[in-house]
Amino acid sequence: MAERLPLLRLQPEVVLDIGCAWGEGLRLLRTQYGRAQIVGVEPSHQLGSVARGAHAPQRWLRALRGQGATTVIAAPLEAGANAQTRLPAAQMLWSNLALPWAEDLDALIAAWQGALLPDGVLMFTTFGPDTLRELRQPEVQRLGIAPPVYPDMHDLGDMLLHHGFAEPVMDMEMLHLRYPSPQAALTELAELGRPAHQAITAGLRTPRKWRALCDVLARQAQLAGAAEIELSFELVYGHAFKPATRPAQAGVASFSVEQLRATGRRR
Repeated sequence: MAERLPLLRLQPEVVLDIGCAWGEGLRLLRTQYGRAQIVGVEPSHQLGSVARGAHAPQRWLRALRGQGATTVIAAPLEAGANAQTRLPAAQMLWSNLALPWAEDLDALIAAWQGALLPDGVLMFTTFGPDTLRELRQPEVQRLGIAPPVYPDMHDLGDMLLHHGFAEPVMDMEMLHLRYPSPQAALTELAELGRPAHQAITAGLRTPRKWRALCDVLARQAQLAGAAEIELSFELVYGHAFKPATRPAQAGVASFSVEQLRATGRRR
């Protein structure tokens, strides 16, 4: 996603990183936009503290580097959807793999739309429905294991349009990660945590189930003639703009206050 930033002519003054986790996105955004104000939003106080310590230098150090301010705030992913979690209006909203953690996808996209200024740009990544397809096989499901369900990228594009975004572009790539053993693959999944989704189960409750799942993954690799365990991740990229005006409905067009002020200045 960072490789696409130089393709944009936009030079934002304020950038929001929604779900900044431990702050790698903050670092990438600072590299591209040295003088911008960058605000990380992270629901986890622990992760936010790590990001703040690593990527939010003290004021004197920022001045020495000629950088804009980097701040990290603890707030829900849907921050900005209500008055209690108001965010600064931004020209860019960046969100890397935070969308799968949203309990209400509709509310999250509405909050993104509200946080962006007119002509602002949205960039995000998420997982697609083919993610962890190895764990969606019948022999795995018989163990009572259900990976989370991820939305199709076309449905996400429709949601963006519904919430007033323009020119949504959705694309994807499949990543195939290989591990030396079933235990190594499952350990990495455990370290990633799990999305808050109704479809997910409480977890592997017994060592017997853990061993049974490891055996299933080992058999899958054996049948494929592979020496390693493979897990698939469908990585979806989303990109859209917030238009300065919304399409007319019932003969009425909407204009933002910012656009009207800009028109007055030009006159």
